[in-house]
Amino acid sequence: MAAIFTSDADAQDEAQRRQRLSDLLLEVARALDPNVATVLPRQLEADPRLDAVKSVLLRQELDVLERVQHTVEDPAQLADTVSRVLPHAVTLSGERDERLGDALAPAMERATQSSIRKNPGALVNILYPVMGPAIRKAIAEATSDTLQGLNQSLRYAFSLRGLRWRMEAWRSGTTFGDIVLKHTLVFRVEHVFLIHRKSGLLLEHQAATDATSRDPHLVSGMLTAIQDFVRDSFDDPSAAEGGAIDSLRLGDLLLWCEGGPQAYLAAVIRGSPPEGLRTTLRDTLSAIHQDLGGALADYDGDDAALGDLAARLAPCIKQQVQPRERRLSVLLWAIPLILIVLVGYWLALRYAENERVADYVERLRAEPGIVVTAAERVHGQWRVAGLRDPLALDTHELRQRAQLDPSLIAERWEPYVALSPGIVLKRLRASLPALPSVRLALENNVIHVHGGAPPDWIEKARLLARALPAGAPPVDLSDVTDVEDPEYLKLREDIQSQRIYFSSGAPNPTAGQENALDQIAANTKSIMEVAHRLGFSVRLALVGHADSTGNQTANLGISIARAEVVRSLLRSRGIAPELMSVRGTGTLEPLAPGAAPDDMSSNRSVSFSITTISE
Repeated sequence: MAAIFTSDADAQDEAQRRQRLSDLLLEVARALDPNVATVLPRQLEADPRLDAVKSVLLRQELDVLERVQHTVEDPAQLADTVSRVLPHAVTLSGERDERLGDALAPAMERATQSSIRKNPGALVNILYPVMGPAIRKAIAEATSDTLQGLNQSLRYAFSLRGLRWRMEAWRSGTTFGDIVLKHTLVFRVEHVFLIHRKSGLLLEHQAATDATSRDPHLVSGMLTAIQDFVRDSFDDPSAAEGGAIDSLRLGDLLLWCEGGPQAYLAAVIRGSPPEGLRTTLRDTLSAIHQDLGGALADYDGDDAALGDLAARLAPCIKQQVQPRERRLSVLLWAIPLILIVLVGYWLALRYAENERVADYVERLRAEPGIVVTAAERVHGQWRVAGLRDPLALDTHELRQRAQLDPSLIAERWEPYVALSPGIVLKRLRASLPALPSVRLALENNVIHVHGGAPPDWIEKARLLARALPAGAPPVDLSDVTDVEDPEYLKLREDIQSQRIYFSSGAPNPTAGQENALDQIAANTKSIMEVAHRLGFSVRLALVGHADSTGNQTANLGISIARAEVVRSLLRSRGIAPELMSVRGTGTLEPLAPGAAPDDMSSNRSVSFSITTISE
């Protein structure tokens, strides 16, 4: 490259000399003849003699120019020439500024990515010598820490001291392993030395408050000498990589070393430290190299560039003291006893409560009309569920007998119809009118009816007995007799034979039926008095009818209206409305089946019937 620059300068000088020569010839020509000056430049360019003069005068320069041109045009020679000056040029460019590095960075990144994609194994082989030992060391330290905690836990797991420590772990909310480490791993870091790896000089020393030692620089020199002795005496692969001694023990003193690229950290420890202390040393050394890596690499004995190293080493000075055993007072023994008594009392109350609830559930199961399907304790409350007939005994009464708190039991009953003899007996007594002359009794799972009753009462009893579902106890009506009171029968016959007639399509009775209404009202009052004397009650049922003419829906409506009108007329004659019931049948229940005028007139009426009810 220097040769190229020199040849270019010579060519430039030759051009200047030629230009000066041409200018001199032109000046001479102008002095001699101005006309010659106009044609002389072209003659000079076309004159071969001038080329001959040039070749004689400029031979050396032309040879240099020819070599330069050949070097530039030949790639092999140009590459050879550039390679001789390129390292020096790159060095000068890097010292001057960072532009060359910025220009080369994108190309280098692309080249690296392309190389990794093509051959990833090459990068693995490059990083393996560095990452392999680091990974193995981290795994070994983690395994050692785990095994140490496991050994300590197994040692104290089944002893009295171990039980006390488990109680302490439970109260403090920590793990049993942490409590074991707290009570067994007693240590103190007495000295920490930060030593420069290359020179062996002591960079910083920190000691515990009452720790004693010799001159720190002397100790640093001995540690460096020991490191060099081991490195030179043993064929250790880690020594070739700049490794250091990890640990040494002398009696109660333990030396832990953590090595780094520019310095290493040595800690003198008394006792048995936890593996977590090594992590503290490693983190401290890593932070020092991260912040002061350049200053450590250029260290020449001047500590001013390193800053306050004492503050960086202060977290490494740690200690843990065995807690002093204290004798338990009487109160501490009394507290567990009180707790045991309270727990026993609570268990006794719980047992008594469970017994009362169990007795209550058994009574429920024995009660007719109640089926218990679930009885369990959920979140401090008993849940009882099942089936209950509406006529069964109220469970509130059973709870009072069992002396149970109502809030203790939550019940959920689904209604159903029970077929047990006792419930069926209750249902018959509730459905039939109560008569003093009639007695219902349960004998050998059979319901017997004894005494005397009106015919309609007996008929109703027979209907209820036939309506009982399969599985219900049978009802025996063979012992009940008809009560034939002549007055009652005559009054009932007179009332039920009466009719109130209406015109076609009219809701009001035809004229001239006031006497019939008066007679019906009087007979109704009389039959109610007779029924009361006999021990039962009756009701007057009014049934409205209509003929077959017209719309069926309209006929049903007018039949109801006719019955309501008759009830109003009877009400005005002293019959209470609650003693009368109204029903309209339209054309569905004709009194006369024919279509003759007399039959049609009979169907346009209101009929009456007497029904027996319970008082």
